This record gives sequence, structure tokens and C-alpha cells, in this order.
Amino acid sequence: MYMGRGLLVGLDLLIAGDIIKTVTVEPTIDNAVVLGLLVVIRTFLSWSIVLEIEGHWPWQASRSATADIG
Repeated sequence: MYMGRGLLVGLDLLIAGDIIKTVTVEPTIDNAVVLGLLVVIRTFLSWSIVLEIEGHWPWQASRSATADIG
């Protein structure tokens, strides 16, 4: 579980670094498109890691929360 959380933090830091690089180095349309693709790929990876850790998609309520309601 801790390793998965570490991977999520690492992916977030990589996305932040790519955003900073795109804005500060050379803000061109090509760099913005590459940034968009990287963000989409890393977002999918993050969702996949959350699915493996918690057993449900990030936008779904957790199983314990739904058991408390019902």
C-alpha cells in the first residue's frame, strides 16, 4: 500500500515538473500537445494504481462508505 502511494506521489511530481518545463522553457503548441499526452497517460496510470490499492475507481464511493449508508 505504501509503495502504491509513493508511486502516486511520484507521478504527481512528474506531471508538475512537465508543466513547469513546458511553461518556462519554450511554450510552443508542440510542447503543449506533448504535455497534454503525458498528463493523459499519467492520469490513466494513477487511476490504475488507485484501483489496485483501494479496489475501486477514484470516482466511485468506497465499499465501506456504501455499507455505512445502506
